Amino acid sequence: MSNPEIFTDAWARAWGDQLRTSESYRSAAARWEGAIAMVLEADAGLGLPGDRSVLLDLWHGECREARTATGSDLEQAPFVLRGAAAIWKRVLEGDVDPLFAVMSGKLKLARGSVAKLVPHARASKEMVLAARRVEASFPRQWEAESP
Repeated sequence: MSNPEIFTDAWARAWGDQLRTSESYRSAAARWEGAIAMVLEADAGLGLPGDRSVLLDLWHGECREARTATGSDLEQAPFVLRGAAAIWKRVLEGDVDPLFAVMSGKLKLARGSVAKLVPHARASKEMVLAARRVEASFPRQWEAESP
């Protein structure tokens, strides 16, 4: 069986499992309240005809749910991050810090406040570390993409 592609339901659920078993995430995110949705923007050239989005329902160091985001999730989540495949790949591979990506405009904070994210810098790093522990794949077309 192959590894799930990023930003799919199987990948999101595996990411949630990693968060649930991470003591370092639990400690770093003890004050985090609310869901965060992340959107991988469509790119027909990379074989992504539509956006892919995932939702993490997070509460005081617990991941209550991780799955594909619905339209309603994207409208209601306190934080929504949007970005192109190339930047998400760099974030997930550990080449770019997630908060730096937001502050520099590489990832767009479509909903929420940067001021409310900054105190959670350590939690965001732990979230990315948990995502990196998921054995996942990028679509083959991405391999030729140079950020």
